[in-house]
Amino acid sequence: MKKLLSSIFAIAVSASSLAQQPVFNETFDGCISDDELYDGFTGGNDDLWSGNIATEIVVFTDNEGWTFDNVFGANQCIKLGTSSLQGKATTPAIKCSGDVTLSFRAAPWNEEKNYSATINVVGGTAEKSTFALEKHWNLIEVKITDVTDELTITFSTGAKKQRIFLDDIKLTAADPDAPGIRLADGNTIDFGLLGYNYASVSREVSIVGYNLTDKGITVTLVGDEAKLFSVVPKQLPAQGGTLTVTCNTGAGVGMHGAYLKLSAAGSDNTIVEKQIMLMLEVSELNLQGSGTKDNPYTVADRLLLAENDGTVWSGTYYWVSGYILGAAKRYNDTFDGICTDDKLSLVLADSPHETDMDRIVTVQIDQEAREALNVADHPENIGHIVYVQGTLLTDKGSPLYLGKPGVRDVNRSNQYVLDVAEGFDNSLSPDTDAPMYDVLGRRVGNGYHGIVIQNGKKRFLY
Repeated sequence: MKKLLSSIFAIAVSASSLAQQPVFNETFDGCISDDELYDGFTGGNDDLWSGNIATEIVVFTDNEGWTFDNVFGANQCIKLGTSSLQGKATTPAIKCSGDVTLSFRAAPWNEEKNYSATINVVGGTAEKSTFALEKHWNLIEVKITDVTDELTITFSTGAKKQRIFLDDIKLTAADPDAPGIRLADGNTIDFGLLGYNYASVSREVSIVGYNLTDKGITVTLVGDEAKLFSVVPKQLPAQGGTLTVTCNTGAGVGMHGAYLKLSAAGSDNTIVEKQIMLMLEVSELNLQGSGTKDNPYTVADRLLLAENDGTVWSGTYYWVSGYILGAAKRYNDTFDGICTDDKLSLVLADSPHETDMDRIVTVQIDQEAREALNVADHPENIGHIVYVQGTLLTDKGSPLYLGKPGVRDVNRSNQYVLDVAEGFDNSLSPDTDAPMYDVLGRRVGNGYHGIVIQNGKKRFLY
């Protein structure tokens, strides 16, 4: 079975990877089901997808240096995750540079169609990081650009309690002399989830051309719904440039899309074409933002989405912006007010003076984001606007974090932007004779540390 699948896989890849050079290959073929010492190499390539399979904690690899977390050997492949824990597999450091193409096969446990595979690339930029899986094996290809020296790739399940099979990981480098066109950031232009009365939304995108003639790159819109979009300019120089793509008003509720078609002549007289998908979804909700970095959801948008949590998918990351009020005080893992000594969370609102706890959003911060944003170490962040990118639903489909509408899994430095220019004025000393209240409306004394409201103004007491 594995040999047949590998042959089909090789044909599919060779058709789309011409003029490419192999850089890395991992087959996991050492995990064989008839091994005399290890009898747990079952599942995946033997067409078994659930049950008492893939139980072997030993994994044989073609390449040294892999690191595994909740990963098990299966039939000439591996299984990531358990019924309660997320699985992760990280490649050794791979020496390469420039643009490369990653291809791999992935399949969901128990043929679940709502499972997904994710990748996290260190040392380059992947055009996409989350991949929805259909039952049985899925062949996935993704371009990784701007690799400078070496890279590592971490494969993981889309969420906790998901399990996936992983196999045939290949990395190929493009011929440096081959002509091409690419989108500098990603492979799609997603305008996000828009409200039913949305205004026009524009995105600036960078196009890169290489080994093209001086005639440059021609830009057109194609597709049945191309009229929903506009783009300027219509011609770019051979090295590429910046395009402004606008999603115009007029789309009804539902999913919509078209393609941005880029055409050019290569220096080797070949014709080069690239199609970039344009996507948007119109909701029945009255949203102000679209969840993108350029047009993030407001806190009010997040509250609306929490009331209608079926409108967003748990595997998708969205941007949300708001003023930092502090951190979430916890009581039995539920929200119990605002504090300044919690390092794991933030509380956001659309106003730095918000006192209504039904108009706030809680944010889970981890890793790099926690070091920069937590208010226990950085009280100066309170009152400033922050933009965070995270998931809006848990793996169980809940829109809540600590009992409030939440933004979860804000981890890396590219998932937050702190606007230090936006905040409330804390330069004046409070009037010691006037009563002071915390953000929940409770009166506090002079020894209180945190946000206080006095004479209608909000200040931070250190």
